[in-house]
Amino acid sequence: MDKQAIISKIIDSLSQIGIFPQTNTTADVIVDCEFLDAKWSTGKKKIEYHSSAYFDEVDKVLYYWESTKEVSSGFSFGSKSESSFQSGMTLFRKVKSVGFGPDGKAFEYSIDLGAITKTFKEAAKDNGYKFKVVLKKDKASYPSR
Repeated sequence: MDKQAIISKIIDSLSQIGIFPQTNTTADVIVDCEFLDAKWSTGKKKIEYHSSAYFDEVDKVLYYWESTKEVSSGFSFGSKSESSFQSGMTLFRKVKSVGFGPDGKAFEYSIDLGAITKTFKEAAKDNGYKFKVVLKKDKASYPSR
């Protein structure tokens, strides 16, 4: 299967789970998602996910970078503020939580971040590419000329 067909298959697979990747001039596939952006007068919680993928057709390697950022603040989360940042591999990371707004109403969210990475990894393996996670986004982008 050629590179464009693999990219199309990845986009179709991710679209089925509600992720809508983009193709642009910097990489073969880009994912920029905001999974949660809940705000109240007393707090907020936000989860962002970003990834970039580049298929090196010469060396048959898929270079993959991803980043997850969580930010929580306010009374409804039990602290003034907290944030976490992750870059690397989140193959089996599932985020599931229940929170309470200032009105006392509960909200629940469940996200399987590993499903995104798994889609890329399986596409690479199924088409004879090695899968390599990189720590810098520019390594999973088109090479500068």
